[in-house]
Amino acid sequence: MAKRADGGIRFRPIDCRKHSTPAPSYSPMGTGCPAIRQAVERLYHGQNEETFWTLMGALNYALEMETHVLVPLQTAVSAHSAPTPWTEHPVPAEKAEGLPLWTLSNDKGRRWLPLFTSGETACADRSTVSRPMADRTLADAMELALSTPGIDGVVIDPWGQSATLDGALLNGLLHAAHTPEEPGGEEVEAGKEAARRGDWRTAADCYDRAAEAGNATGLALLADCLYKGRGFQKNRTEARRMWRTAAQAGEVLAMIGLGDDCAARKDGAGKALIYYRRARQAAERMPDIEYTPQVCLRMAQTETRYTSRKKALVLAAEAAQGFAIRAREGEPDARQWLAEAQQLITELTAQPQPRTAYNIDSLQLD
Repeated sequence: MAKRADGGIRFRPIDCRKHSTPAPSYSPMGTGCPAIRQAVERLYHGQNEETFWTLMGALNYALEMETHVLVPLQTAVSAHSAPTPWTEHPVPAEKAEGLPLWTLSNDKGRRWLPLFTSGETACADRSTVSRPMADRTLADAMELALSTPGIDGVVIDPWGQSATLDGALLNGLLHAAHTPEEPGGEEVEAGKEAARRGDWRTAADCYDRAAEAGNATGLALLADCLYKGRGFQKNRTEARRMWRTAAQAGEVLAMIGLGDDCAARKDGAGKALIYYRRARQAAERMPDIEYTPQVCLRMAQTETRYTSRKKALVLAAEAAQGFAIRAREGEPDARQWLAEAQQLITELTAQPQPRTAYNIDSLQLD
């Protein structure tokens, strides 16, 4: 909406802005951590074992993503009621070392360290709206709670729907051994290690053995090798068959692979979106840095950019964070995925995006 020279009002179409949209970052000052927020919401609606483990999965994902949180400090606060710049410009972790922490106590005398996943949640109550905050990774904040005498655990976003984690849960999240338990899991890990070295023949053989043991992830990764001709001769027909089998077992990587295959074909965008939606639904139950950033990027590219530029930027920022971490660890194709995410962010923060040419609410697979 804009004012005309004669004093009247002129309406602009949605997304036809004069100014570009700034790109958010995956941080408390930007997007926050959507996976934790969504898992806590499910916990409040469900209050059962399934929603509890969904929350644990989201917290494990947040740790993999090197998620940052805001930690309140027990120092002088502003005398004004308006928020101070602490949530937007928190104290760096190295400068906050040794400063006393601000904690919450319950009627049983137990003390909890509040952790805020976003500036918005930190400003939801007068007691923290103007309080200095330290910027720490979630892992460092959890370790801080465990190592500080008198603190019994942490409470995430205490001023609304929150999650309280005692010392036992924190120890489990931070120090539990991540050893493959399902059949073929060790072969999958061996294949991934070989792929990081660029030894695709060994990687493909490992994935093949994992698939023979009934491991859906191994089957999906083997299909990817066949589709791209890595370690084996390229065979896309067989790769699609394997992906379909793995997708039926709930494997997210297979759903993404099928979606990408459809997107590469003429008039396949609608079917691709259906596969990406299925991958999103499966990833929401158990997010993982191996596939969730890919789901975020594909949903932002194929659907959300046409419905909400703001939500698309949030998804793209999360995807870029995950790909940057995986690229640093030498994961194959991570740099290519990161470049795609950065390109999308550039496009979304530049000119208005065209509307989709198909009805995204009425798509079906044959």
